[in-house]
Order: sequence, then C-alpha cells, then structure tokens
Amino acid sequence: MEHRRSVTGLPRPAGRRRDVPREDVASRVSAYVYGNVLVMAALIALHPEDLAGSTGVVYLLGVGASTYVAHTLGEAVGLRVREGRSLDWAAVRHELRDALPIVTAAGAPAALLLLGWTDVLDTDVVLVLALALVDIRLALLGSVVAHASGEGSSTRVFLAGFALAVVAAAVAVLKWQLTH
Repeated sequence: MEHRRSVTGLPRPAGRRRDVPREDVASRVSAYVYGNVLVMAALIALHPEDLAGSTGVVYLLGVGASTYVAHTLGEAVGLRVREGRSLDWAAVRHELRDALPIVTAAGAPAALLLLGWTDVLDTDVVLVLALALVDIRLALLGSVVAHASGEGSSTRVFLAGFALAVVAAAVAVLKWQLTH
C-alpha cells in the first residue's frame, strides 16, 4: 500500500482525504478559536427567557454568520496584502472554507438552543449545556493542535487544552462585560 506524509509528518495510507497544508490548518484552528470565543460571549449575553422563543437561536446564528463574514473578509484582505495581488474567486473560496469552523462554533450550540425553544428541555439547562459544549470544544482543541503538530496525546496536551478553555472563557466574559 502506498503511503503519503500527512500534515503531522506521519505516514498516511493512500486513498484517504488529501493532505491539508499546515498554513490552512493554522487558519482553521484560528477560526475555530475565534468563533468559539465569540459564540461563548454571545451565549453569556443571553438569558433563559431569550430561549423560550426564537430570540436566542436567531441571535446566536446572527453572531455566527456575521463573525464568519467578518473573519473571511479580514483574512481575504490579509491574503491580498501578503501576496500583493488582486483576489480571485479561488482565493475567496479558499478563505470561506478555512473560516468554516466558525459556522460549526455557532451551529452546534444553536441546535441546543432549539431544545429550549421547543420546550424539550428547560431553558436554564439548555443555556448551561450550550456554554459547556463551547467550553468542551475549546478544551479539546489542545489535542487537535498536538495532532496537527505531530505530537501525541498526553497530560500536558490535555492541560493545555483546559487552560485554553479557561482563557477563552475569560476573554468571552471580558467581551461581554465591555459590550453590555
């Protein structure tokens, strides 16, 4: 069986999805962190009564969509400066793809908020679960970064992810404090 090297430098069997360049992995990780921090700040701003109707879901999806567009625009302009050329459609598509982790950052908690809107779960419980989901997503990022860097999972990697989740939560609280 033919083997290729993955982003991590480890052999990858032929036939698996194509290798993603390290620069793209870094852009996607950046979008993932950025999206989750802003989604967490948006969740902190919500009250359980916002989840009894469409307000919470629409607000969170709005934060996700506007963050996705703003991040993509910023990255596209940065690419223009880095490469010193006009942007073509392929470059814009590339930036849209690299920003997709922002969409998942908002989409998963929004799906949870639907449980409060439809009275499947109590809105207090839904809000706590949505915040916990975002924090868990951030805590697991240490393992993703370690994998992309060719490191194995370890206690240090777990603690780094946990520290990232704590710092991200503090940044989200700070953003909420400064804007509300």
